[in-house]
Amino acid sequence: METANTTSTRLGIREYFDTIFLVMRSPARHFEHVAAERGSRRALLFLMISALFYCSVSMTYFFENSLVMGVVMMANAVLMPGFAALITFILLGMSGRDRAPFGRVFNVYAYASGAVMVVSWIPGLAMVMEPVRALLVGVGLVKTLGVGKARAAVLVVLTAVLLLLFFWSAAPLVLELKPLLP
Repeated sequence: METANTTSTRLGIREYFDTIFLVMRSPARHFEHVAAERGSRRALLFLMISALFYCSVSMTYFFENSLVMGVVMMANAVLMPGFAALITFILLGMSGRDRAPFGRVFNVYAYASGAVMVVSWIPGLAMVMEPVRALLVGVGLVKTLGVGKARAAVLVVLTAVLLLLFFWSAAPLVLELKPLLP
């Protein structure tokens, strides 16, 4: 408990790497500490640092320093965990159990996504790391929110399905708007 209280707002380089190693080495212990965190500032900062690293490395190696692609990737890296957290938050509210604060749900997604982003830029590992992210989110839901293991698994799967359905249904709109963009 002491670690969560002393580092709740500060996130230096050492704390950042300690967080990555703790999430990957002992996710259950890390997410128990996340349950004691107040607010989402530290989790958002962790996510943004990981996203910045992910985007800068990906742009350098794969997208030939395209600024537009970098902005799109950065927006995707930061907004998608928030969008997934929103869907999970809504599903939690619909399940009839006690309401969990959105900040806690977001913290779970931010730490899980941020830890995975550091590795997922490597070719071939992105597909491998998605199940790892899902597993980390499941562990986070169990340890941070007190959700049962079966319910956490259902929440992760339903969130993924709803995200896919949303983007598949939005694809025709994007294709119609594409000629309007420069």
